[in-house]
Amino acid sequence: MNAPTGLADSVRASVVRIGAPPEGYDGSSDSGDGLGRDRGRRDWSSGGAGAGGRRRAFWGSGFFVAPGWVLTCAHVVGKGAAPIWRGERAIGITVGDGAQSAVLQGELAFGLPLPEDPQAPPSPWPFPDLALVRVPDAGDVDCLWLSDRSVLTPAAIGLYGWAPAVERGEQMFFTGLGKATGVLGRPLMLSGDELTEGCSGGPVLDQRRGTVLGVSKGTGRRPGTGLATPITALRKLCDAGPRGARVLHEVLSAHDRHHLARYYGFGHSWYRQHARLGPSGGEPAYGFTVDRRAELYALFADVEPPTGAGQVLQLANEARNMVLRLPYTLRDHDPRSWREGAGLLYDPRDAETGEQEPSPDLALEAVVLYAAKVTAALTRAGTARTARSVRALAELRAWVERTARTLLNDVIRAQVPSVLEGHRPASAARADVLVEIEPDIYGSGRHAWRVALVRSADKNELRSGDDGEDGDAEGAEREEFTVDQSREEVPRSQLEEAVRSALSQALDLCDVDDHLAAVEFLLPRALFDEPVDAWRARPYDPADPFNPHTLPLGQRRLVVVRDRSRRDHGFTPEYRTRAAAVLGGPMEAVPLRREVPVAGHDAPAPEGGQATYGRLMAAPPGAVPVYCARAGSGPGARAMAAALGAGHAVALWRHSLDGGHDHDDCAEFHEQAAALLSEVRSARQLPSHIRALRNRNADLTDDTGDTEGADGATGPDSTAIDPSAAWARHIVLLYDPPHRSSGDGPLREPPLMPRPPTALRSTS
Repeated sequence: MNAPTGLADSVRASVVRIGAPPEGYDGSSDSGDGLGRDRGRRDWSSGGAGAGGRRRAFWGSGFFVAPGWVLTCAHVVGKGAAPIWRGERAIGITVGDGAQSAVLQGELAFGLPLPEDPQAPPSPWPFPDLALVRVPDAGDVDCLWLSDRSVLTPAAIGLYGWAPAVERGEQMFFTGLGKATGVLGRPLMLSGDELTEGCSGGPVLDQRRGTVLGVSKGTGRRPGTGLATPITALRKLCDAGPRGARVLHEVLSAHDRHHLARYYGFGHSWYRQHARLGPSGGEPAYGFTVDRRAELYALFADVEPPTGAGQVLQLANEARNMVLRLPYTLRDHDPRSWREGAGLLYDPRDAETGEQEPSPDLALEAVVLYAAKVTAALTRAGTARTARSVRALAELRAWVERTARTLLNDVIRAQVPSVLEGHRPASAARADVLVEIEPDIYGSGRHAWRVALVRSADKNELRSGDDGEDGDAEGAEREEFTVDQSREEVPRSQLEEAVRSALSQALDLCDVDDHLAAVEFLLPRALFDEPVDAWRARPYDPADPFNPHTLPLGQRRLVVVRDRSRRDHGFTPEYRTRAAAVLGGPMEAVPLRREVPVAGHDAPAPEGGQATYGRLMAAPPGAVPVYCARAGSGPGARAMAAALGAGHAVALWRHSLDGGHDHDDCAEFHEQAAALLSEVRSARQLPSHIRALRNRNADLTDDTGDTEGADGATGPDSTAIDPSAAWARHIVLLYDPPHRSSGDGPLREPPLMPRPPTALRSTS
């Protein structure tokens, strides 16, 4: 093992013991499981007693990542039960050793995932099993350095934490060595010295670089194995909602400011310790050296954060392109901070690209270009809101100009000024999101799913997204990149929750500069009435009802439905003819069920299936079937099957009304839909018109508790929704022009006997 000199002592100063506060809540349960094995070096320390000599419960380990911030596992603080999750200052943080130890009080700022019942926490705790604890009185502490890389393994590692000592109520410091392996988006697999009880929440360090790769989670089935949560899983705070994103930005900013201050000061500094390693620790004499990292990351900490992963990845890829490196794909990486973008350029450790780490001069060139592009993008956006961010943006520009003068490549150095002067959004990042739900082909009542990024295979083709001119030319070729897919099928009622994390991640990748990603739902016909326009990519926050990241998808974005069956059946000639006609316009309405506009759903002689097919087959090429009720079940489903068989690529219906007696505006719906279609010159504009109608019909009653208006319609502040748009309430748009896709959907096997859960023992 190539362990940095004095690494264990340096780590020890930052690793804390977590338990009940000195005079507070002790909602822990005795989870002693006797798992410890004396395989690593342990140093003895006392400090388990609280005020008055009472022994406090010991829950596990954690470590400082910034002044006032401790990172640990959710299952460690979860032992404090309900008071912890209410945000009470009910966590005891023991810092220091022996007579120098002190117990500070902390409060949970964010934990993932939340337990359904804090009094009966899950075991094992689901991934990512992370918690950030705010410790207000811990201002002058030693903090570990978090890796800025997206691909963390394979790596030789050090394991650290506190474990129960032989004497009851005492703890000893544990260190071990091992190896970490893993894949993106999954827990790290550990092998080597076995973690012992109490080490959950402790840091996993890259021994070569002295950086935190993960958080110890538990032991595995076999001796000498274990699991850890990768440090990149902190990105899931962004997926949990705007508050999580704010907490993550606050922590990372404080982390990078702290390490620059330590580097400039005297005494221990992780940057300085890394610099002493030289080439053995991956530290070049020239390039993106530790002093440059310290300065740049502290500047990134003070400017406005990126809008999403897509913006970071796009700018990093543009920089890689300028130094003649292949771009990363959207599915490979999910950077949520400016520092992670730089980490992709100087030290990628990316086995997927089949390349070695870039040379020091090439890495520095790429980082300088990336920092220049960040500066230009922020200047162009004009989002600097505080004096600190304005000053930091100016200092970031000065850093770029100063560092660019040291570049060895005259060609790259000459390009930096022009990059600083302007940033043009690149079309390659303009992807949209596809959510594919598999049909219930085995009758289990459950569905598999997949979330993917879709974009034109022509990298020069722009997809504006906001005005409907989205480049969906008939037969256009598209690329698909899977972001995530189901490991097991889920019931229909749980689809939104199951898809949410992957959907949020995909939208962050696609929302770049002025491009707001559209969402396509590729659904089996039985799910045509699923209210996907009301799904949310992040949990709703009552304190911030109009946060753009938590609004229903259909209110902010263009949301359309596509027919999953066509992926299997292929595109027929009549389908291509009709798609070309509606895309070119004009369009006209045709009733999906002939008798409904006049006689309603109780017509004595409803049209038969063959007659419906014949009528819709004979309709003009630009005809669009419209229907005032559900099209995923009952008579509407039979008529919709006929329409799709006749080649119709666009249709309108309402997902929350059946064919019974729950509405009496059948004629009005068909008339208004016909007027809309005649007003819109092409099907390409329909998604934006439908979004406008959804907003005029937005119902926040469930979120705000508002009561119904005088006419029964609801909305914010008890006011009625727009009466002129009430006909379009719960409207669905099938927008399904043909395209050729380079991606394949998931292949599924028939459901088998349930598999036993993976064995995981907590080391807390």
